[in-house]
Amino acid sequence: MIGSERSPVLCQAECVSTAVSELGESPLWDPAGVLYWVDIPGLRLHNVTPSGSGISVGLDTRVSAVELGPGDLLAVTERGLAWLDPRSGRTSPIIELPLEAGARMNDAAIDPRGRCWAGSATHDGRRIGALFCVAGRSVAVAVRGLGMSNGLDWSPDGDVLYHVDTAAGEIAAWRYRPATGEVSGRRVLRRVSPRVGLPDGLTVDAQGCLWVAIWGAGQVWRLDPVSGDRLTTVDVPAACPTSCAFGGPDLDELYVTSARQDGEGGLLYRAEVGVRGLPPRRFVEGF
Repeated sequence: MIGSERSPVLCQAECVSTAVSELGESPLWDPAGVLYWVDIPGLRLHNVTPSGSGISVGLDTRVSAVELGPGDLLAVTERGLAWLDPRSGRTSPIIELPLEAGARMNDAAIDPRGRCWAGSATHDGRRIGALFCVAGRSVAVAVRGLGMSNGLDWSPDGDVLYHVDTAAGEIAAWRYRPATGEVSGRRVLRRVSPRVGLPDGLTVDAQGCLWVAIWGAGQVWRLDPVSGDRLTTVDVPAACPTSCAFGGPDLDELYVTSARQDGEGGLLYRAEVGVRGLPPRRFVEGF
């Protein structure tokens, strides 16, 4: 086992929205003052402001992740990327990605230079998922042989890429070259026992530590970026948290999405965790 399992509970996350998702994912703070997230199978885009007001719109296609674009949102669809109008829910395709048969797109993140990194996944145990780097309209396959590509983020200096393969139960750290987008020297930062749960989405705080949603455990863990040790734990009142992101005007609130299981969960939660996150990044179209 890599990393320590012992950790005090930091705090209890509380529900901050009445919008219910079958599978809530991809929390995204917009500096305009709104937090977005998606219900993947429900084909919905939700949002909420720090005051608690929000709206929900229907989507015209399945969207598994959203990121900031130069104007509209950037959406990850089943087979590629698209622009998403957050007011109407309509999408406009940008590019289709070279997926293996039986795979579909999953989570994504924007790197420090404005590239979109997006991963694919399968649900049948085959390791045919991949991690793609999209720079403008140019696509590179950075990593192959993944089971379920999930959470992505970078160290504050941009020199390390963190990535979750949920099927393998692993959180990996790669050496990263921001100038070129090259990855190398993969190491397993943390393995999560399936008896405990499954690592899902993640975010990195301003101090360089990782926050990882643990599906099945009802928790978000803060991990040391060197040792992988669990430093703190956030209890979530849902068995299956899916992802997390920092938001609020000062980026000091941790928002957590969740899936609905046995009539519980599927809501958006927020926790005061005592640290700040990194500013959200935007996709650069004309890379």
